[in-house]
Amino acid sequence: MLGMLKDMFAPSPPRPGEGRRGVDLKKRFQIQLDVSTIGSQGSMSKVYKAIDQETGKTVCLKILDLERNEEAKARASRHGERPSEGTIAMAIRHPHVVRTFEHGTTSRGEEYLVMEYVHGLSFETIHKSNLGKTAQRLEWLAQAAEGLAAVHAAGYIHHDVNPRNFLIDRVRELKAKVIDFGLSVPNAPEFRKPGNRTGCLMHMAPELIRRAPIDESIDVFAFGTVAFQLLVGRPAYDAPAVPNALLQRYGAPPLDPQAARPMLSDEIRDVLLKLVAVDRRDRWPSMATLADHLRSIPVKRSASVSS
Repeated sequence: MLGMLKDMFAPSPPRPGEGRRGVDLKKRFQIQLDVSTIGSQGSMSKVYKAIDQETGKTVCLKILDLERNEEAKARASRHGERPSEGTIAMAIRHPHVVRTFEHGTTSRGEEYLVMEYVHGLSFETIHKSNLGKTAQRLEWLAQAAEGLAAVHAAGYIHHDVNPRNFLIDRVRELKAKVIDFGLSVPNAPEFRKPGNRTGCLMHMAPELIRRAPIDESIDVFAFGTVAFQLLVGRPAYDAPAVPNALLQRYGAPPLDPQAARPMLSDEIRDVLLKLVAVDRRDRWPSMATLADHLRSIPVKRSASVSS
């Protein structure tokens, strides 16, 4: 009888797509470190290294800023109801995508996610600190491409591909991870309509800046700008971070990678230019085929030069 009464008054389990509700984060998690500067997640949330006292595991606890995330959700949801970041993150399972264990709302009404803790460096840090040789960077890019391909295979557009949203896990064999689905949207007709100009401006595809219809190829273009930065050391399109200036710059061809780094192989040059093609019909067709291609190409133009 006691067991039946407990079942009757127990909280209802979340429906598919929903998370836990009314979680008291202060009671459940022991905060160890504020890591809000990790990736780009600190702009719309607070991110902590924490001990989950339910499991005893070290995790990454992300608490979304209510006001900022409501604004972003409103922009993305003009044509449809956008799933929560937690719902999207939980739907994607891949070794090169940060793992999300749980999501829900706190006792204060904030959205939260519990993720694997990645002790890592962003691609931005890799670039600025000049870490890793070209061959290693190509492998990291191939892994990141696999992660983005998994996002697309799950039916989503990341919508915020930039160097801060890829981490190199310094503990687990230097593996690359895709992070942060705060601006991601379903790859569905209502979300491919014009109007949702969100993301990192310097990595936005031209069609996104023009407020034209979009698809997952905006992630391909943005990934190309990230790869350009890592492999060439300079932006593909050098322009101030304002929409009109970027659109004017897209009227000219991108930087020739070999003009900046003459010893880069022809294959690297060709794939970079195809990734950042202004016309998406000329762009690399799919993230799903990119990783194997990156792993197959030589690093240098001359075999006599060490990589």
